[in-house]
Amino acid sequence: MSSSIFPSTGYHVSFNGYLDDIFSDFPPQNPLLFSSSDNSTQKTNGSSSGSDDCGTNQWAVNMNDERRRKRMISNRESAKRSRVRKQKHLENLKNQVTRYTMGNEELKNRLRFVNHNGQLLKRENDRLRSASLMLQQTLSNLHQLLLVEDLHYPLL
Repeated sequence: MSSSIFPSTGYHVSFNGYLDDIFSDFPPQNPLLFSSSDNSTQKTNGSSSGSDDCGTNQWAVNMNDERRRKRMISNRESAKRSRVRKQKHLENLKNQVTRYTMGNEELKNRLRFVNHNGQLLKRENDRLRSASLMLQQTLSNLHQLLLVEDLHYPLL
């Protein structure tokens, strides 16, 4: 079982030989990536030993550290973009609420104006109907007077 402590976080990680199988064909390319204590025990005769596995494991851990670091940076940037988008969306919603509120007030004012003018027109219409009825009654009365006059005084 290989394990490592992440230097930047202090977390202990165990790979249980999983990465040993994956990275067995990929020896470390740059010995500067690894600590001197891990590389000091490597043999130079080319034979496979436990110290080679330690270097390979360290390389795998460093690769995973690098991937994790890149993923964390990417996630932070993504979260920041998400917050910016959310803020813009919230600002757009606030502007939309303001526009709708102003539009609603404008519509209320127009409705009050139309209702007021409607009431004025209704009163005028009622007054005109009443005057029309009075004039029709007067006309009817005059017509009856003329008929009565014609009966009493035929055309000479």
